[in-house]
Amino acid sequence: MMRRIVDLDVRDMLRAKQEPFERIMETVSCLEPEDVFQLHATFRPDPLIRVLGRQGYQSTVVQEGEEHFIVQFYREETERPFFRLDNRGLEPPEPMMRTLNFLEQHPECQAGELGLEIWNERVPAFLLPELEERGYRYDIEQEESGTVRVKIYRAQ
Repeated sequence: MMRRIVDLDVRDMLRAKQEPFERIMETVSCLEPEDVFQLHATFRPDPLIRVLGRQGYQSTVVQEGEEHFIVQFYREETERPFFRLDNRGLEPPEPMMRTLNFLEQHPECQAGELGLEIWNERVPAFLLPELEERGYRYDIEQEESGTVRVKIYRAQ
């Protein structure tokens, strides 16, 4: 089965003072074991992080704007948190530019506190020297589904 990011944006519900918990849990109940649940919220949802943590989910949080937090929930345990970007289906050079932009815009990546895992259709040959030049390390894993997973990180 191909890994996927299941996206749910509840910011409009939160702004309208609606409770999104039921919708969130419905989405979580439909996840496959390798799926990543990506939630967009207007604040860091620490209570939800604890609830899903008790159900075996790890989480990663990035802040994209004043009222835009993206939380990814996943079942894979890693030594550091990794944010996932699905670059499959994008035309070059978009996957490379998207990856480099994410690394530049998130100081926690530059500090080694957060890693970035990208999902590509092939090994990103032009990206790898760019990562090395910027001081990042990477691990590449080819999955049977055809997805190439590249974990990008800095030593802590």
